[in-house]
Amino acid sequence: MLARSSSLSVMCLGGLWAILLIGGSLGVFAEGEKALPNEGRYLYRSVPDISLRDVEGRSLRLSSLWEERPVMLTLIFTRCSGICSPLLRSLKSAVERVGGLGSDYHIVVLSFDPRDTVTDMRELADHLGLSREKGWIFAVTASEDIARVVEATGFWFVREESSQQYDHPAMVMGIRRGRLLRFLVGGTIAPVRLNEVVRELRGEFVPAYPLPRPGRVIFRCAQYDPVSGRWRPDWGFLLLFLPGAVTLVGTVWIFRRGRLSRAEGKSEKAP
Repeated sequence: MLARSSSLSVMCLGGLWAILLIGGSLGVFAEGEKALPNEGRYLYRSVPDISLRDVEGRSLRLSSLWEERPVMLTLIFTRCSGICSPLLRSLKSAVERVGGLGSDYHIVVLSFDPRDTVTDMRELADHLGLSREKGWIFAVTASEDIARVVEATGFWFVREESSQQYDHPAMVMGIRRGRLLRFLVGGTIAPVRLNEVVRELRGEFVPAYPLPRPGRVIFRCAQYDPVSGRWRPDWGFLLLFLPGAVTLVGTVWIFRRGRLSRAEGKSEKAP
């Protein structure tokens, strides 16, 4: 009875560690996930071919841009007092380090606010020092076209009447040949992450990259360095062995305890 009870305890302990490990690897403990689009759900979806009006007064089709070269699309509004300007500044800085803008891809900055005009977008581009930068396209479109983009990409925005602002995620979407390839989520665009997207838009194979998540994954089995192309084990990989080690140690302890108990019983029966 003692051996059986101990075996069950060891199995439960091993199972608990496995649950914690899997939960951490899947990001169960990350917070705020509901605010982010699920990249896995929208990946490779078709992006609607909407009409744009840019700050130079040209009428464009989005398809005319992605047929020429891939597109990175980000949705903002000019009256934003939050993440929009920091996102664009961070994207500008990352682009300057990665390069390729204008030759390998366009960046389309599109307003989702029906109040925004071409003049508003031009002033924003001037303010950020991007009005003369090759490859940057600031534009507006009709509300119904914004609704189509929202449905296809998972982007969302909610107007807050008290502040006259919009709540929305900070997103950059990589589009090649009319289909979504990658999301960059968050107000800071790391050059290494942008470089991965640029490579993928060129048609290169990128073996691994982190999915957009607002929280930190507690345990990872491995870390991939996109600069060197090398893998290295992380804490999660080491913890994979923990349930088996606990079970092995517990089993050895149970058999040794049983052997000692039997030896003690024999010695007590001896005259």
